Amino acid sequence: MKPANILFVHGNNDLYGADAFLLEIVKRLDRSRFHPIVILPEDMRHINRLSVELEKNGIEYEFLRLGVMRRKYFNAVAIFPFAFQLLMAIVAIVRIIRRRNIVIVHSNTLTVLAGAFAASLTRTPHLWHVHEILVEPPAMRRLLHAIAPRFTSVILCVSNAVRDHIAADQPVFVHKLRVIYVGIDAERFADPAAGERVRQEFGIAPGVPLIGMVGKVCRWKGQLVFAAAAARILRQFPQAQFAAVGGVFDTERELMVQFRSEVERLGLTHAFQIHDFRPDIRGVMNAYDIFVLPSTQPDPCPTVVLEAMAAGKPVIATAHGGPLEQVVDGETGYLVRPNDSEDIAGAISKMLAKRDMLKSMGEAGRRRVMAHFHIKGFMAGLQSLYNELDCAAAEVGTEPKRVMEVHIRE
Repeated sequence: MKPANILFVHGNNDLYGADAFLLEIVKRLDRSRFHPIVILPEDMRHINRLSVELEKNGIEYEFLRLGVMRRKYFNAVAIFPFAFQLLMAIVAIVRIIRRRNIVIVHSNTLTVLAGAFAASLTRTPHLWHVHEILVEPPAMRRLLHAIAPRFTSVILCVSNAVRDHIAADQPVFVHKLRVIYVGIDAERFADPAAGERVRQEFGIAPGVPLIGMVGKVCRWKGQLVFAAAAARILRQFPQAQFAAVGGVFDTERELMVQFRSEVERLGLTHAFQIHDFRPDIRGVMNAYDIFVLPSTQPDPCPTVVLEAMAAGKPVIATAHGGPLEQVVDGETGYLVRPNDSEDIAGAISKMLAKRDMLKSMGEAGRRRVMAHFHIKGFMAGLQSLYNELDCAAAEVGTEPKRVMEVHIRE
């Protein structure tokens, strides 16, 4: 039997959380059952990270002007070109659905709208994979939470925190919300040798504690809070070193400037390294002694936490969002108050004062990832959901709508 074509619609061309996870999904699909086709946004073509990996793995993809909801459109002037771009994207995806006989459309992240609308117009089963907990602006959150359940067969949430966040706005659609935890290839992250290579590159001497974070520099990832915590730690442990790995959006370069300036203002330049995006996150995680997730807003289900745990590292994470379901406080690390550098510093101090705690918490974290957050479990659940959607469509005897045919010609 010929594999069923699944269309993935994604809003970025990078390799951070949701981007990297999409890559794992399409690489691991059972090709005897499913054939992936990926749509990427034209305005992110230049980043050229996800597309390169898709090419390496022989995964079919193309670029479209998708009309992804970005901050630059949040004004009265920009909304009209955005709406036109979105309409053109819907038309283009409708054509792809019909031409390629797409059986399921999988929209990856909540801000990608065109796939859902095109799937609705063609009566194609649609899965909306939500990786976000939208907090600001409130009007945008309410709008997207209203749209999503009305234009999809199922909303796949990466954590219970995401499900509960959407359900609070749309309780009548709670039956459409499913949770399958993000999973990682846990075995791949146990690589001490890769960690030693990164430590040498960073100039970290053996035995010197290295505390680090990984994440794109943005308004809510907490880099400034992490820097403030580092300043506190150095008063008690002057030999400690810190590192932050992650780039910045082209439109938000001022945030990186602000981050670097804050590190300098706090007098941390001798002990605090800032690195751009790196593809060798396995090596980075193994190089760290302690991993910190200082997000000031709820992080839905951060894969970096799982990667650090899989590398056998204790995790300090803010106590909201997905980390509440990932980190077992006092066992695999510590949960701390959001936006509180003193609380983060206190947790780091506990670990540095009892170095044997690093190993025991790290081992407990690795066991937890293997048991609850492995990519194999996620893929089994996802492909079962695909089968469910396909079977449901077959039972209904779905036929594509003809409502668009007056305007759309192949």
